Amino acid sequence: MISRRKFLKGSGALFTLAGTGITISLSPRGFAGQSNANSLVMLFFRGGMDALNFLVPLSGDNRTEYVAKRPNIQVPLNLSLDLDGDFGLPASCTALHSLYQAGDMAMLHAVGMPAGLSSRSHFDSMAMFEQGTPGDTSNGIGWLSRHLDSSPSVPDSAVIPAMTPGNPPESLNGNSSVMSLDNEDTDSFHPNSGRYQEEHMATLTQMFGGDSPLDAAMQGTIENVNILTGLELTIPDSYPSEALAQDLGLIAQIIKADLGLQVATVDYGGWDTHQNSGNLGTGFFVGQLGVVSAAIGAFMSDLESAGKKDGVLLATQTDFGRRVRENGNRGTDHGSAQAMMVAGGNVNGGKIYGSFPGITNDDLYLNTDLSVTTDFREPLGDIIKNHLGNPNIGTVFPEYTGSSDMDLVKSNVLIPGEVIFDTGFE
Repeated sequence: MISRRKFLKGSGALFTLAGTGITISLSPRGFAGQSNANSLVMLFFRGGMDALNFLVPLSGDNRTEYVAKRPNIQVPLNLSLDLDGDFGLPASCTALHSLYQAGDMAMLHAVGMPAGLSSRSHFDSMAMFEQGTPGDTSNGIGWLSRHLDSSPSVPDSAVIPAMTPGNPPESLNGNSSVMSLDNEDTDSFHPNSGRYQEEHMATLTQMFGGDSPLDAAMQGTIENVNILTGLELTIPDSYPSEALAQDLGLIAQIIKADLGLQVATVDYGGWDTHQNSGNLGTGFFVGQLGVVSAAIGAFMSDLESAGKKDGVLLATQTDFGRRVRENGNRGTDHGSAQAMMVAGGNVNGGKIYGSFPGITNDDLYLNTDLSVTTDFREPLGDIIKNHLGNPNIGTVFPEYTGSSDMDLVKSNVLIPGEVIFDTGFE
């Protein structure tokens, strides 16, 4: 068994008690024994994942153009897993293929920012995606942070409303409730574990027993620490040993602990494939996808066994897609549109969403890139509104006025205060 009981690095507004070395979160939330509301896990592929070798054209003119423009790095038909007759996945993605066939995964092609607002800079593009502000890197607040701050569906009793293995990404900038978990095993979540930890907590309980805002915050924090200290987060052996699988395994254990997790983020890098990305369906890129497939497969299987799959969606993003034509180094350079994946029990899966723009020379953006046909805020807005129960899409994505209902989510969450029957059941 791989034990991953992690030490609490940061959560909420923090202060240190003089003379104790204890850093405490000033979050007033306390555990009320509630089950999770729905959760979203955002998986960001750092580096710019190649859309066309992930969601591969299998037929017609798109296949002809794909083969002509990628003579060396194309994925051959005999190393592809058919999704809908027109597109497929590389053969390394067996677990993802099974999820798609079971209706627990959907794909979206040609996702990105509106024309003229994107960037081929890693830093600028990631900033705009994670701030949810195409064409603007200056906002500074992450879109997930704006969701957490504006949603009526995040329970006040949530112990861990947001978490990330490692350092929080830019999408969570501006939110004080995110818990960051490191990669080192420790004895417990206690902020000052050791022989005197019980005495320290008893002293804090006595010191902050009043009814002031500070006392209330400390009482909630002490309760949370006591809950977290008792957690045994052991990742099942069914998870592969790679870092991505272990990070998803940790998130799954938090979900299964019913601590009110609303959003989690995880990164997986290595997608800046300017050279040696592969050779005719083999090599580095499809190997990377195999790691992703196995990790997500284990994650979904774990959640399904615990009866949690229907309340969790996992969605993906990347810096940008890659150019359609391979370069002289058997790789691809920075492009525009990307492929997006959404998996979980609450996705209308088994289908590919969006409009594929084609990849003839006349179809390409700037004569080099797969053109964007779906604004990334549309699928994310659908998830935020209909899976997480937050109707405030204009707050989450400032200046966005497009659709947030693309039928991607299977079962809509009842938003607090929303009226379904004006006069009761009839």
